[in-house]
Amino acid sequence: MESVNIGSYVLDELKKRYTVENEDIGKDAKLDAKGMHFLISRYSVKGVGNLCLIDMKAMLGLMKMQTVVLSVAEKDVPLLNFDTVKVLKNGTYIAEFYDTMLGEKDDELEKACEAIKEADGDLPDYVSGKHWYDSILYPCSYAKKLKGNGERVNESLKKYFDAFMKSLEAADICDPATKKKRISDFANGLIENGGPAVDQVKKLFGEELTKRLVLGHMYGVED
Repeated sequence: MESVNIGSYVLDELKKRYTVENEDIGKDAKLDAKGMHFLISRYSVKGVGNLCLIDMKAMLGLMKMQTVVLSVAEKDVPLLNFDTVKVLKNGTYIAEFYDTMLGEKDDELEKACEAIKEADGDLPDYVSGKHWYDSILYPCSYAKKLKGNGERVNESLKKYFDAFMKSLEAADICDPATKKKRISDFANGLIENGGPAVDQVKKLFGEELTKRLVLGHMYGVED
């Protein structure tokens, strides 16, 4: 199965259009626990916000996971999250938008992403169960779990980001403090109410590091 590295694609595309600076996060850049090895990168995207890439390997490299969070505070667009997990020939691929908008949603973004989702309607969906944040998850979000077809879903994730970039470039500039408050509410909700990835990080590294990772590095609402 073709390995998906949506993080590299997101970073490269942002660098083409914006000034992107790598933030020094010290010892948090490399974390290890119970056979899981995490590499964490945080970037400041000028005029946009905070980008975080998390790569994890386990099972002697047989399991690979990547999380990408683009937390935009300076323009009025939704919160963007990608997750990819590969275990042997099995893959899970997720592209999600969360409603942190101050104004009206971008109908064109939703239409574009719904079309991508419908085009892959023959592929099996990944069902993660019910979560507290479902009410702000865009219906056009994408979640697939399958064997094979790696290149196809790789292209779909890229198309999701291309649609997001188009929306980002056209979006209104907004007040960063007000926008960060919306993002902070979501990030703190993950810590207080839980989520699959956050719960795992808490078990591995404890509450203090989890808060620093989620609020600081992932969502850029606390330094």
